Amino acid sequence: MSLEKIRNTSPKVPELVMQALLRAIDNGTIQIGEDLLAERELAIALGVGRGSLRECLAILEFLGVIQSRGNRKVVVKQADYIQRAISFLRLSERTEIFSQFMEFRRTNEVAIAALACARATDEDMAALQDCVERMERDPADAEADCAFHMALAQASHNAMFAATIDLVNSMIMDLRQRFFAMPDYPEVTLASHRAIYQAVLDRDKRRAKREMEQHLKNIENFAAREDGAALAASADGGAAV
Repeated sequence: MSLEKIRNTSPKVPELVMQALLRAIDNGTIQIGEDLLAERELAIALGVGRGSLRECLAILEFLGVIQSRGNRKVVVKQADYIQRAISFLRLSERTEIFSQFMEFRRTNEVAIAALACARATDEDMAALQDCVERMERDPADAEADCAFHMALAQASHNAMFAATIDLVNSMIMDLRQRFFAMPDYPEVTLASHRAIYQAVLDRDKRRAKREMEQHLKNIENFAAREDGAALAASADGGAAV
């Protein structure tokens, strides 16, 4: 299987991997029902790291583009389906549906917090604690924030929730990094993550749901602040002209 190496780094590498697979299906390099190369070989063929490749494959598997069959991964959807999957991921870039996206997160993540209270194992709690400690060492660590939400979803022991949060994390990493550059955001979100962790540790479902609601409300508040700053900057620019 001969694939074109990925050389550009913008947009994000996982999306570029999807685009490369789309082209390979379009031109017949990859046939529907054909086994993909082993992960190591596929990463080499595309010229990307295995971490980026795994992120892409996890998203594609969640979206039903590929299926795992034992140790094999098989493409089971046509190129137009993959294109629709990419369009779905791009929804996160549309600021006009931010409120809908947050509604989607609230529906999933509040339920996840409640389930984690009932189902989290000692290993799950250790993973959550590690994420909080990483953020305490570096409050601007957006990757630790991402890992916390993934660990919480895994603590729900619901595979669909875990896959959904994996997808959401891939959609909003750019947004997370932008927020972490805002004054006060790292400290506010660290306090919020601590509160969620403690509620799950105490097996307090009601408090965990409340703290997750507050966490998502904080995000909406910072988004509104960012929008207000952008409008003010635009007005200042207009006045200066």
